[in-house]
Amino acid sequence: MSIIHVRQIKSSIEKSFDSLIDLEDVQNTSTSERENIFLSRGLAALAVKILTDVPVEEAANSVTDGWQDNGLDTVYFHSQERVLYVVQAKWKQDGTGSLERGDAQKFIKGFQDLVNARFERFNEKIRSRGHELEDALNDAKTRFVLIVVHTGQQGLSQVTQQDFNDLLDELNDPSDIVALRELRQSNLHAAIVEGLQGEPIDVDVVLYDWGQLQEPYQAFYGQVAVTDVAEWWNQHYLRLFAPNIRMFLGETSVNETLIGTLASEPSKFWYFNNGITALCTSILKKPIGGGSRQTGYFECKDFRIVNGAQTAGAIASATSKNPESASSARVPIRVISLENSPEDFEREVTRYNNTQNRIERRDFVALDHEQERIRTELQLEGVGYTYKSGELTTGIEDEFDLADATVARACVQQDSTHAVQAKREIGRLWEDIDKPPYKILFNSGVTGPAIWKLVQTLRTIEDELKDIGRNEEGRNQLLAVHGNRFITHLVFGRLQQDLDDQEVRVSDKFKGRAKEQTRQTYKELAEIVNDSYPDSYLASLFKNGTKCQDIKEKYLDGAQLV
Repeated sequence: MSIIHVRQIKSSIEKSFDSLIDLEDVQNTSTSERENIFLSRGLAALAVKILTDVPVEEAANSVTDGWQDNGLDTVYFHSQERVLYVVQAKWKQDGTGSLERGDAQKFIKGFQDLVNARFERFNEKIRSRGHELEDALNDAKTRFVLIVVHTGQQGLSQVTQQDFNDLLDELNDPSDIVALRELRQSNLHAAIVEGLQGEPIDVDVVLYDWGQLQEPYQAFYGQVAVTDVAEWWNQHYLRLFAPNIRMFLGETSVNETLIGTLASEPSKFWYFNNGITALCTSILKKPIGGGSRQTGYFECKDFRIVNGAQTAGAIASATSKNPESASSARVPIRVISLENSPEDFEREVTRYNNTQNRIERRDFVALDHEQERIRTELQLEGVGYTYKSGELTTGIEDEFDLADATVARACVQQDSTHAVQAKREIGRLWEDIDKPPYKILFNSGVTGPAIWKLVQTLRTIEDELKDIGRNEEGRNQLLAVHGNRFITHLVFGRLQQDLDDQEVRVSDKFKGRAKEQTRQTYKELAEIVNDSYPDSYLASLFKNGTKCQDIKEKYLDGAQLV
């Protein structure tokens, strides 16, 4: 059936992307070669279409294949989701084999050049999108999906898979920001059968200990086996989720907790999780199971999850790693029918399920009496300080909030791990107001005026780094963006004596010295990073405590030699 599948994939590419794929650079090639290039580029665009559901014109415009593409056939930045998709496509007319290792290594090297903003190594199709890509690379929230797409039947070879694993291990330390997706013949054919626009997802949901709500709109609730959720994920990701809702963010600290619970204490998963909310156009209870509320079988049309992407993703990840442990776990779920509901009901359910009643770690900081003491001390100095969620700032210059204070206090610590954590995930610094690291940053010995002086210095350093970034390009620009917390930590070390005096407001002379030290530190750090970590993605590098400690030791050794 391989040749038939390839023929049908070819027909779909021709139907979807005819006249949309740029072939201007291959007009002088033979007809057969030009057709092969069209199919390869169309395949890359098809992969973007399948995974993002953007219009075919937008997918076609993302193709970068051509002379000096550096192994990248398509680069597409989904600005709303902050995901950069990078594709290598191989059209195999006979439908056999997989991606060759040499092609994979070229792809990996090209991706490393891309995330390090070495745009001079790419063709005009990529260079012309430099501002868009810089926007993506400058944002620490950006995540990357590497897509290998081919019409062969085999998956990646063991050695090729290991090459990609090595890359992922490097870039995903300390947190997951890069994922690899392989789309081969079977995946492509299945997507085409479903339809590029995506046919409605119809699923049978088995609910345990279920209940129902009839008015004003029909809904059913209960428990569902996590293995069922994993199956939904594996079969229907990404179309399983409503538009404009976050995709699975990878193994963040919260998701790591979910995965850990499923692995070690699956029976407690139901108690620890908020569950999943799904919508469907209609729900029909099947006769099987009778009237018992212990187990119910429901036919759900056009099923999609509007809240619980992180839960579903964590379940899929945990189930793949520990299938036996996860098999006994269940998760709360409610399925709401849109039948006979108002026109805007779907949008309201989606919006409110993702915005209401969300408690962040910083909300618990309001319970710390030291914060109110700090606020009062600053009020006496004419400085505004807000530490409770929802408190609005007035926009005056002599004002700051909890996030500013936390970053400043983290960066001034002698141990660089606090500055690294402020960059990696600031919420961890507020995790427990009765224990370190929070108690190191905020305690009875920390005064409001001292924090305000640190914040003023922090702002001076950040302003100088922004100025440096505007005058740099490529990787050096990324250093000023992603290295900001670590650079602040090093500059604070250089300014420690001045920071310890009793002056509440910093002078212009002090600001001038802080700017000078910032530029000097940036210059020294650039030499160390480019020499010791030339291919590291800087957004990941400065979230890695071990590597940052290594960089700091090299920096201090250099300072002693001066």
